[in-house]
Amino acid sequence: MPSEPICATTLTVSAYAARLGSALRSVGGAVIEGEVQKVTRTGGGMLFFDLTDGEARLTAKVFPRDVAGLEHRPAAGDLVEVRVDRPDFYAAQGSVSLVVSAVRLAGEGELLRRRAELLARLRAEGLCDPQRRRRLPAFPRAVGVIAGASSDGMSDVIRALTDRWPAVAIVACPSPVQGKAAPAALIDALARLQSHPAVDVIVMARGGGSVQDLACFDDERLCRALSACLVPVVCAIGHTDNTPVCNEVAWAAYTPSRSAELAVPCARELRREIAVTRDHLDTVPDRIARAAERLAHRGAAIDPHGPLATVATEVAAHLARAGAALDAHLNGRRDRLTRADARLLAVPHRAVAQLGHARGDLMAAGTGIARTGVALTRQTEAIERLGDRLAEGTRRRLEAATVAVTHRAELVGALDFRPRGWLLASRPDGTPIRGVGDLTPRSHLRLDLHDGAADVLVEAITPDPRSD
Repeated sequence: MPSEPICATTLTVSAYAARLGSALRSVGGAVIEGEVQKVTRTGGGMLFFDLTDGEARLTAKVFPRDVAGLEHRPAAGDLVEVRVDRPDFYAAQGSVSLVVSAVRLAGEGELLRRRAELLARLRAEGLCDPQRRRRLPAFPRAVGVIAGASSDGMSDVIRALTDRWPAVAIVACPSPVQGKAAPAALIDALARLQSHPAVDVIVMARGGGSVQDLACFDDERLCRALSACLVPVVCAIGHTDNTPVCNEVAWAAYTPSRSAELAVPCARELRREIAVTRDHLDTVPDRIARAAERLAHRGAAIDPHGPLATVATEVAAHLARAGAALDAHLNGRRDRLTRADARLLAVPHRAVAQLGHARGDLMAAGTGIARTGVALTRQTEAIERLGDRLAEGTRRRLEAATVAVTHRAELVGALDFRPRGWLLASRPDGTPIRGVGDLTPRSHLRLDLHDGAADVLVEAITPDPRSD
């Protein structure tokens, strides 16, 4: 008995494959997440890789026209999110693959790992050392601002700058602050503001966001550009709990509003400091007057005997040392002169004893005696001249010391104004009287004059009308 057909209509393999392809296309696109495995690139530029979640595996492919525009080039072990345009059924091999047009890293863990690796490299090179950063100017001519066009970050920074320093000049340079194109655009904005002739500081700002949103500020090229920028840069990116790497190589403000505190001075604080300084300067004349009064009061109480006695003691000591040295020198000269005289007296006696032996010897001895006398005469004159010089030097030193003592005595005496007809009036407790405004009738005063003091009683007070 012949077998019955399985189906009323029998299809070819190609026809059924067409049905499968049509059914797969009806699934449509999606965004899926998975781990990358088995990455390959064909000679024609097609990119293939597998996606798996540990239980299922799918093959993905990227056409050459889309490879160059990928935000992230997948590598084995990456956790990524891919945008699937459609599934594709390849009938010749009976295989299914996913047509992918976009790839980005997925999961904060992977992004944080890459951030930590980049930060470690930059720290090892010293790019995160605060000593390498350009010094922030106290009064910048203009502030360059890099932020998203019409973004809250741009408006927040401009508002904070003008509130803190209304006269500030701002040069805005909008740029993308998220996505694959953002790092290159931010670097270009840095270069343009760096070349601006008036910009002395740059603020790069973006509000908060996830690790994925701020991934462009973890770009190594941008971080190195910030470190190399000739103008100091303030990074106001994210928040304190999510700090991208760029905040480590520049001045970090963490929020756009706080960037103004680093970029410009505060007008209110400067006005307050100026007011305090003005008040301090206003008190200077009074303080000088009080100091002059204290100096005059102390000058009246100076005792000149102490300094004069000290100077006199020093002069006496100098004179004593000079006299002792002169006496010792003259005594030595006298001893040598006495010995020379003794030798001179002995010469004629020796000559007479030898007269009978030879007249020629006597004549020679006479000549020697004459020469010896001349030498002794010259030596005596030299001794006398030396004594005169020593006496003159001692006299000059004594006169100089006398002049110094006299000068100091006159200087001390000049401080005492009482011998010139002035007097010092004070209350019994020693408080000085500066004018009639300090007096009351029947008050007791003490008057200090150059030769004594007097206690007086005020009977009447007559103010000078010209003092008003």
